[in-house]
Amino acid sequence: MAGGALKYRHLSRTSSHRQALLRNLVTSLITHESIRTTWHKAKEAQRLAEKLITLGKKNTAASRRRAETIFYQPLKHLPKLFTTLRQRYLNRPGGYTRVLRIEPMNKHHDQAPSAILELVDGPRDMRFSMTAKTLVRERKREDGEGGGDGSGVREITAENVRKVTRFRKNGVEKLEEMVRRMEAAEGDEKKREVCCAFQFLISLYRLLHGCLR
Repeated sequence: MAGGALKYRHLSRTSSHRQALLRNLVTSLITHESIRTTWHKAKEAQRLAEKLITLGKKNTAASRRRAETIFYQPLKHLPKLFTTLRQRYLNRPGGYTRVLRIEPMNKHHDQAPSAILELVDGPRDMRFSMTAKTLVRERKREDGEGGGDGSGVREITAENVRKVTRFRKNGVEKLEEMVRRMEAAEGDEKKREVCCAFQFLISLYRLLHGCLR
């Protein structure tokens, strides 16, 4: 309607095609917990995903019937919605999904704005892993500059830690576990770099020694 507020994006599709597209996107999201698509599709799919998880939290006969109409294979996806995801978000009042902007996936054609749509507090939560990576970097910097215990972080990082662990079960412990894994992986990478440099020096020495003989 001219001059009225846009209630939803048509996505250049008919109503039935649009609904089928969103159902497919939400099904992929529930299955894989993280999907890549265009920004506008992600925002529309996010609305449907939030409603679907709310149905899972209600866990009534009516909510199950409504969820069945969204999934193309309800027997395959309903168990995860009404068990795993319901338990994960039981104490979270809302905001079960997150949309993150990324570079256009199709750089050579339409340059459409792209995004990642993900379930929060899950195994593929990108903000959770990014926060862990930031903790590794800031603790390492503190050790190098002041010789501290590596526990000090910036105020904005501390706020991000609070956000990503607030509703996640054993969130602080899981974040620290990921930080330790990243620190160990970083140490292993440095060892490999030193080993490669040492092997290069040995090869160079042998080459020069052979030329001087």
